[in-house]
Amino acid sequence: MKQDISNKTATWWLLFALAGLSFAITFFSVQYTGEEAIYTVMSYEMRYHGLILTPIMYGEPYIRPPLINLLIIAAAELIGWPHMIVAERLVAALATVGSGLLLAWFARRLWGNRDFAAFTALVYLTIGDVLFYNGWLAYSDPLFAFFVLAAMLLGWLAVEQQRNTYLAISLLALSCAFLTKVATAYVFYAVTVMIVAYRRRAWRFLFSRTSVAMYLIAIAVPILWYTTAPEGGWMAHSMVAKVSEKMQGKDILSYIWKLIYFPFRTSLQFLPIVGVLLYTRLRRYPSSARPDDSHVSTALWMAGLNYIPYWLAPHCAMRYLMPLYGIVALVLAAHAYWNEKTRRLVMAWIITAIILKYVFAFWAFPYYTKRFRPNIDAIAKDIISVTQGQPLYVTAAGWEGIAVTAQIDLAIAPGPPLVTPPQVLEHGFVIAEHPDPAMGKVYRTYRGLYLMCKGNACGKLDEVSTGKK
Repeated sequence: MKQDISNKTATWWLLFALAGLSFAITFFSVQYTGEEAIYTVMSYEMRYHGLILTPIMYGEPYIRPPLINLLIIAAAELIGWPHMIVAERLVAALATVGSGLLLAWFARRLWGNRDFAAFTALVYLTIGDVLFYNGWLAYSDPLFAFFVLAAMLLGWLAVEQQRNTYLAISLLALSCAFLTKVATAYVFYAVTVMIVAYRRRAWRFLFSRTSVAMYLIAIAVPILWYTTAPEGGWMAHSMVAKVSEKMQGKDILSYIWKLIYFPFRTSLQFLPIVGVLLYTRLRRYPSSARPDDSHVSTALWMAGLNYIPYWLAPHCAMRYLMPLYGIVALVLAAHAYWNEKTRRLVMAWIITAIILKYVFAFWAFPYYTKRFRPNIDAIAKDIISVTQGQPLYVTAAGWEGIAVTAQIDLAIAPGPPLVTPPQVLEHGFVIAEHPDPAMGKVYRTYRGLYLMCKGNACGKLDEVSTGKK
């Protein structure tokens, strides 16, 4: 059996590569989805104004640190700003593939089995939510998940093997996670190292003078950031307010319903692997996990305790759980790998999932976009044509407005990016989500957007309404 597993390692890495390459198709075949274009707008504005520390959007400071924007800017400089959506998704996809490779390295170090390492990486990359959606979508979550996962795994190894080098690297990754998105990375990390220290009775290492000194340096990173970065104080206040907002707002019945459906919805994110393992359990397949594998139970504790706050929070998007996907992948891989019958069934569904992903990338996603979504590129081109260089502003905060703004910014580059209108608008056009008398008259109507005009910008509209030419 050992030889049989070894012979399949090359095949698993080939499938891993095919799954990763499927991301590249969606770089080009799908227009902006959700709020992806936020990072186009912010990155272009940062580049235009020569900013490094302060992300801005529509000319106003944004609440998050800028690491992902800096990486997107670097990618855009390399491949060209007109290909901004590719640059964004490239950063996300590389982070996702990097997470898979990181898991393989970690499994090899902890389990000492290169075949299991390859299998674990493949399981991670073919988790349904990773393969089909959030693994390549240009949000900050894939990069944040990569850095948090690196911090958690290296912190685990540091405590397990009592190595300061691993601890230092894990804290560097933790700082990068914060600079990518949010300080909740520190909670993921603290839970992880405390669990390993408890199970390995490694408290002396965890709280040694050297370890504590490194913790203090890591904790100093967000403090220094918020005290020295332009608008840092406002960012810190807004970040706390944003997290607090997630803990409020649902009536009791909605909250109870969330508590019921959230675990079920979470399980769906891990199809097809979860479905296969549930099927084998119902069919009473032989146990496929080593009963004495303490590493698997450690991973379960990490995933479970870190999951609870997101389960209990009244508001939580599924992508917020991405830092835990790698830990869950370790558990899933361990429960599928050690039994040949289970492993073969898992592989059949993994291959099916990869084939389906190519079908979705080449056909289903583009068809859905064309059939049910507004044509962002066409709207942007029409607005540019209509406004003809007159003052143009934006108030739209929904995904359609942000995506159209991103397209316009890139189309008029190296000109100044669009910003919000002045408090008293006398002349110009405004891209808005809803008609607003303060912004003037409705000039054009699009799916989900309005082009408003005021003052001299309404000249053509007034001519049409009065019969003049």
